[in-house]
Amino acid sequence: MGRFWLLAYHPPFIIPRPMRLFHPSLFRRPELFFRPLQMIRRILWELKRPQENVVVQLPWGLHVSVSPHDRIGSSILKTGTYDTAVLECLYRLVDEGELCLDVGANFGLMTSVMAIATGEKGKVIAFEPHPEIALSLQKHIELWQNATPPIGTVQAVESAVSEANGTAELEIPREFNGNRGTARISHSTGSKEEVAEIIRVETIRLDDFLRDTQSKVGMLKIDIEGHEKTALSGAAGLLKRGAIRDIIYEGETGYPSSVSKYLEEFGYKIYLIRKGLLKPMLMPPGTPLYELGNFLATRDPQRAETRLGKKGYRILNKLR
Repeated sequence: MGRFWLLAYHPPFIIPRPMRLFHPSLFRRPELFFRPLQMIRRILWELKRPQENVVVQLPWGLHVSVSPHDRIGSSILKTGTYDTAVLECLYRLVDEGELCLDVGANFGLMTSVMAIATGEKGKVIAFEPHPEIALSLQKHIELWQNATPPIGTVQAVESAVSEANGTAELEIPREFNGNRGTARISHSTGSKEEVAEIIRVETIRLDDFLRDTQSKVGMLKIDIEGHEKTALSGAAGLLKRGAIRDIIYEGETGYPSSVSKYLEEFGYKIYLIRKGLLKPMLMPPGTPLYELGNFLATRDPQRAETRLGKKGYRILNKLR
């Protein structure tokens, strides 16, 4: 299977013959190892790429409409998922009935996994400030409500999460049509050369949004293009009273960073999330990156290590 897969992805004139069976990418493709039929879909993609949005069923059973021209959408069409290790971590770490937050939800890929994991009695709140993407997110949520068995409450909030309530400028880069996850809150020190458009959006502060002192968050996933530290500053009250158990965030600058230092002040232990062939791996945070890093910050490291110790990718099987 390894030779067939490598030939499909890396023609012989690109990879020298003796290296084909040992190409490093083989060890980062659980999407194909656990779902070999996905190789056929990948080949069909190469032969005839769709030009319009396609409604697909995700491996865990829910449906989404994806664009073949978008980085995340094309990945889903080719491999079935995107950020597979993060998705698996979300599924394993979320308990039934918990409240989960998806900050920077995009069209809801990771929202959908948390909705499955937390179940009918749980709740997921998904924050997405871009108006067009927020509409897509809302349509997906409505589609999921017809799933069998039913999922719990999923709420879409068309706002950016930041350190204060108010408004902010959302910068839309020129590359946006090819990667709809690249919009970011404007920073005064940033370059405007690559910005194609600026949208005024509402901002909310998590400490105010979750005013109830009894609120407990099982999982906070946050991916907002460098604005993570500012957004987490608006959740200082929640962090101080230990109301958020696990946080998965994208770390553009690796470790240490302003985000990791801030969370460590509140007692979180940081791990680098790495995609292994047989399971996601929790690595020391300073492990060198070979791609953009995703990190887990947790107040219960023993629980996290135990949950992620077993082999397999459950999200690559239908969870319904």
